[in-house]
Amino acid sequence: MIKKILVSVLALTAITTLSADAANKPAVKKVPPPPDYFPVRIKDSEGKPIEWWWKYTFTKSEMNGKPMEKKPDDFKVQVISAEKQPDDITFWQLDTTGPAMKTIHEWYSKQKGKVVWEKEKFGDDDKMQVTYTPERVLLTNPLKKDETWPWKGKGNFGIEIDNVSTVSGPEEVITPAGKFQAMKIVVTGTQGGQPINMSYWYANYIGLVKSAAKSGPMESESSLLDYSFKKPPQK
Repeated sequence: MIKKILVSVLALTAITTLSADAANKPAVKKVPPPPDYFPVRIKDSEGKPIEWWWKYTFTKSEMNGKPMEKKPDDFKVQVISAEKQPDDITFWQLDTTGPAMKTIHEWYSKQKGKVVWEKEKFGDDDKMQVTYTPERVLLTNPLKKDETWPWKGKGNFGIEIDNVSTVSGPEEVITPAGKFQAMKIVVTGTQGGQPINMSYWYANYIGLVKSAAKSGPMESESSLLDYSFKKPPQK
């Protein structure tokens, strides 16, 4: 009996000591992941395939000087694949699909401090494909206020492009998918000899949440409707 009591006392002492040590240790702060304004995935944390997509609503407001009915067209952007290149850089394929459009295939690479727009293809016609040279930076990652970068080259159909991108923000953006703090990229210049003015709003860990474009008499806008990687609501 005495032996059992001694064992119990020793066990209790050990537990008390461990509890005291744990209480005296400073709490480990969770370090947030680095900013990422272009998150893309094809597998979850356990290596299982997942669907990673964004849905948008798209509205044109004017064409050829004549007002258009503001009837939104929804479209979806989905991560299709991650293709490792010979130089070990991964090309992420994103497809844009909608009810009244050919599928747009786009490939991007995520390199240190930037996202590079590698190539683009409309539908399945190889003649409607372009590889961007020189290197075309879509966005810096993470985005920082007052950053700027130019790009001059040829787009699909051989269209001459001469653009400058400038970053501002953060600013609050409200879409059907929710409220976001986003950085804004304004792209100005010419495309096919026509002046353009395009704006893109990117939210950290979400990606593109809104865009707007103006070229001649035409204006358009898209807003995020939904996305597949929402965090479950906290109980």
